[in-house]
Amino acid sequence: MSGRLEKFEEPLKTDLEELLGRFQRTASVRYEEFSTIWKDMDFGEIFHGIKNLKEKNDFSRMALNAATTYLLPPYPFQIRVGGVYILYGLYHSQSAFPKQKIRLALKDWEDVQAFTQDAMGSKHYDVVYILHKLLGAKAFHFTAMPVPLVFLRDKKQRGETNTEVFAKPASRPQQLVTTEMLEEVANINQYYKELKESVVIQHPESSLNLVRQNLVPKLFNSVRSFRTWQKIHMINEASKQPSRLNLEEPSTSSNFNPRQESSKRADLLASIKARSYGQVVEVAKSRRHRQAELCSAAEAGPHEDRRVGQEPGVKPVAVARHRYRFTNSLRYRTLRRLYENGGIPEEFLKCTKLWKLSQADGEDTPERVVKRFTW
Repeated sequence: MSGRLEKFEEPLKTDLEELLGRFQRTASVRYEEFSTIWKDMDFGEIFHGIKNLKEKNDFSRMALNAATTYLLPPYPFQIRVGGVYILYGLYHSQSAFPKQKIRLALKDWEDVQAFTQDAMGSKHYDVVYILHKLLGAKAFHFTAMPVPLVFLRDKKQRGETNTEVFAKPASRPQQLVTTEMLEEVANINQYYKELKESVVIQHPESSLNLVRQNLVPKLFNSVRSFRTWQKIHMINEASKQPSRLNLEEPSTSSNFNPRQESSKRADLLASIKARSYGQVVEVAKSRRHRQAELCSAAEAGPHEDRRVGQEPGVKPVAVARHRYRFTNSLRYRTLRRLYENGGIPEEFLKCTKLWKLSQADGEDTPERVVKRFTW
């Protein structure tokens, strides 16, 4: 995806969630209701305004990938139905050529098949019809992974915003505590109580009273109270949602002091610099002969004072700074070391001209005349 289209990813998710929110408020799974909302929002016009063909393909692929997440769990049945309708609308209204397909992993196809069976069992035939239309148009691109695997992919994690808006509330206690389960618990509790009573009759001195009284009514009341609390909690969260935007706005109070803010920033930078100079970086294997030394933040940096160690009143000596540092060759340094140890004479340190190697002793060689071009 090009960098120009990345800024449209978050607004696209916001529009998709607004469309699904309106569809959820209808409390229906009919395509007629969804089509009315789609036309009212003019949602098919999101592909207009892009002239470059490559950007059209990238934006269509991004829109289809964003809408595919609402087709899969853990979203409730109505939101998944809305995801199917959105995919159908986006696929047929895209302006890319050729049409971009809906990327779907093989592990997610099992969830789609189970979703289709649920829709068929509930007699929601319009959902099944839309899915069969997409399959007939070969709109799905079945892959091994949900996202393309690329070597050295950027590991930047993008947090999904507002993904919990349509999340299905926890219903495991309601699914677990059913009427059949309560009847079974009541029978087991009664049988356990009879066994305890027989033990007490045989041994009157025992005072075992491990049978919980009214177990089934208490269990049923606990599940009902949890469901009531869950509804109240969802209503409170929905009422707090519009005010989140105001909390994220920057504070514009009249007590803003720029000098205080700048001092805080300077202290923060100083602490970061002190921490960075307080650690010694591990030396690479090729440079282990040069050990790293730890220095303070005051000793390093471009603002080093060169007047340290001089007498007061004496002007500092200007130090010439060369852009490049020239070093002697390895051959010269080796010969220099041998000369200092007395192994070779001094004349070996002088450069040898190759064109003089074939010159006889006492023979004068004329200097080369270099002709220069004159305008």
